[in-house]
Order: sequence, then structure tokens, then C-alpha cells
Amino acid sequence: MNSNKARGSSVERYIVSRLRDKGFAVIRAPASGSKRKDHVPDIVALKAGVIILIEVKSRKNGSKIYIEKEQAEGIKDFAKKSGGELFLGIKLSKMLRFVKFEMLRQTEGGNYAIDLEIAEKGMDLDDLVRYVESKISKTLDSFL
Repeated sequence: MNSNKARGSSVERYIVSRLRDKGFAVIRAPASGSKRKDHVPDIVALKAGVIILIEVKSRKNGSKIYIEKEQAEGIKDFAKKSGGELFLGIKLSKMLRFVKFEMLRQTEGGNYAIDLEIAEKGMDLDDLVRYVESKISKTLDSFL
């Protein structure tokens, strides 16, 4: 396994572990480099009926993060079919950020990209958990 792939897998396992610790049911479904024809996000996390899907990218340097058109369209289709909300999880040198996939822009070549400046302003893991928990429906007697 090359170092980039190993670093990405390590980040995915870290996110899965942290989300489990926060009460999520989580599945890690990495598909990059596999022979799979369908594209699925790296992580599927569920909590009280709320579904989040996370595609993880790790970067040491550079000014943008790119996702190939075929992969991006595949995971967007998965999100639509599942009813889940799709995020890009970005591991930068000293931070982990999550941005809604809709923040990515499509390039002239049809691929998807996000500037690291925008990525750095994304949610940290605790913000992501709070975001999901704000979407969980509560009954009136849960406030008693």
C-alpha cells in the first residue's frame, strides 16, 4: 500500500472511530483503487435516522483538492438514492475539516475541486456531530 493510500485509510479509520464514540452507526466502505464499478463514499454514518456520507481526501500540500468526475457523480448518485447528506472530509497537515459536497465546484474538464482556503473554513468533527444532532427529530416529551 503506498503512503498516500495508507494515510487516507488511517484518516478514515480515525473518523469512523470518533463517530462511533459519538453514538453513530458507521460503515467504512473504501473503494478507491478497487475493481468496483459503482462509486460509494468512504464512510456511511447514521444517527437516529440522519444519514451522512463522507468522501475522505488527505493532502500534505497543494492549493486545491480534486475529485474525478466519474467518482464525484457516482457518490452524488449514491447520496441521492440513500437520502444521505454528502460531505467531503479533508485531512490537511494539522486539521481535519468537513465541507458539504455542494461547496465543490465543477471544473471545465468536468472534475470537481475545492480550494484549500474554503476547506479550512469547514466544520471540525465536533461541529459535524452537532450539525447532525440538530437535524434529529425530537418528541415533545424528550424535553421534559
